[in-house]
Amino acid sequence: MEWLSSGQGRVDEWVTTNGATPVKLDSPLAGRVASLLIEEDPLYGSEVVAILQIDHLLYKRFDECSSGERQLVRIAHALMRRPQALVLHEPFRHLDRYRREHLTMLLERLTHLGVKVAYTERAREAGAASAFSVAPSIGEVEISARDVSYRHPLQPAYAVEHATFTADKPGLTVLIGTNGSGKSTLLELLAKSIRPLQGKIKRVGRPLYLPAEEEYGPFPEASNRRVAQLAAVLVADVPIVLLDEPTVGLTDEERRHFCRALLEKRQTAQLICASHDPVLLEHADRVVSLSNGTIVFDGTKEAFMERSLVWSHSSSAL
Repeated sequence: MEWLSSGQGRVDEWVTTNGATPVKLDSPLAGRVASLLIEEDPLYGSEVVAILQIDHLLYKRFDECSSGERQLVRIAHALMRRPQALVLHEPFRHLDRYRREHLTMLLERLTHLGVKVAYTERAREAGAASAFSVAPSIGEVEISARDVSYRHPLQPAYAVEHATFTADKPGLTVLIGTNGSGKSTLLELLAKSIRPLQGKIKRVGRPLYLPAEEEYGPFPEASNRRVAQLAAVLVADVPIVLLDEPTVGLTDEERRHFCRALLEKRQTAQLICASHDPVLLEHADRVVSLSNGTIVFDGTKEAFMERSLVWSHSSSAL
């Protein structure tokens, strides 16, 4: 499996040389995952599902999958065309680090089955990045969720179940958890983008909510819409900011600049970020860990690191 830089025509060259099919993983899909992958060719589809180990998603609708789960379904859908070679644009976007490692292993397995695989990843691109400007926030910080539960239509399991959360002062709160754990759904509930089936959301004013970015490469560094979105967030004067995977897709340099700016912004605003980024976790004032829609930890970063098996061995520096 080969990484391709988006610069100097490298992607087009690889496509031409290998007769590859470029796959942009933002193509619209709809319906149940089983109908997308199994119905047309049950044998081949079931094998693709087994290789990518996504059997548990078959009875979900595509729009009910988490962002990371959608990545896997899109890759499986691309494989249903029986390509000899694939260029996957940003296949690891939105995946937590264990699913990233797992997907890397699975894609390597595909190469042993005769499918050439290359991919783009903007985070690996080199290039200069400008520092982010920060403006202080104004207003009272008050947002809470009391015993809220939410279930996607026609789904038996709750995406968020009996969650209670309160923030009443500035700081950086990081929502942590594997793909599908309920992080994004909890943010949507706090933003009132969706209504809980049970419980109440209370807040003073309207928070600024930035969903996960669905834009995919390859694209020039200067045209990255996410950078512009984050820059706008940092100069907004609202006291509550909800960010879903804010650092996904940023280059390493952009990520460092953004995280430094975020630490300044947290002095006057409550920043609630759903993220797998160890840099954000390292500098969190508060960590909320979710598993299967349930909050399993809510406390300081130090207490979380002490108790966590997975994250206690992770460290990063700005």
